[in-house]
Amino acid sequence: MEFGETSSIIISLILGTILTLLFDNIFVIAFIGFIATYMVKKESKSYIIGVTAALIFAILNFFIGLILVPNIPSYIAENIGFDFPNFIIGFLVTCILAGILGFIGGFIAEKAYKRINPKEFQEKYR
Repeated sequence: MEFGETSSIIISLILGTILTLLFDNIFVIAFIGFIATYMVKKESKSYIIGVTAALIFAILNFFIGLILVPNIPSYIAENIGFDFPNFIIGFLVTCILAGILGFIGGFIAEKAYKRINPKEFQEKYR
């Protein structure tokens, strides 16, 4: 099954949303990068698609985390205030980590596809 770039990103985001209920987000972000890259047509197969899917998922997850209240005791929640510099730093760190994990998943998917289908790539580079 080969999809276009946008379709593979959307499908991987849906799978990531389901897997978030079962696993930790670190594993899910790397898996999203892998799935998004592996499902793309071989002409446009690149780790960049995995990075893009992981970044979209992490940004959505970051802003959903702002809306949903964490399950912590009320005396701790009362002392937590909004700090804009920490908000920006947290967002940047989230994006960097998601980009790295998406790269790892996309890179593994790209190498796995080349190893599973070596004849397609040997003919292409001769």
